[in-house]
Amino acid sequence: MPIGFLSDAERERLDGFPAQIVPGDLDTYFILSRADRRQIPRTTSASNRLGFALQLGMLRFLGFCPDDLSTAPQTVVAFVAKQLDIDPGEIARYGRRR
Repeated sequence: MPIGFLSDAERERLDGFPAQIVPGDLDTYFILSRADRRQIPRTTSASNRLGFALQLGMLRFLGFCPDDLSTAPQTVVAFVAKQLDIDPGEIARYGRRR
């Protein structure tokens, strides 16, 4: 008889972002370094650049990248978008094709 080793609450926590992220964590995990900026594709759309940059921070912060970037708190999206001089609303277009 198989049993799960994670509770439903633990599984939900590992499926996305926490509701709040403190400012210190924004600075620690979501400031884009020069090396980060070199990794961000320059020839793609603004939404793809923003999505890529968010994933860099998510990987550092969570240890994984959630499947749905729309779960990212607006404060995180705005913080990363400002560094890239991109409208935070571009995240709604991330992963969508024409």
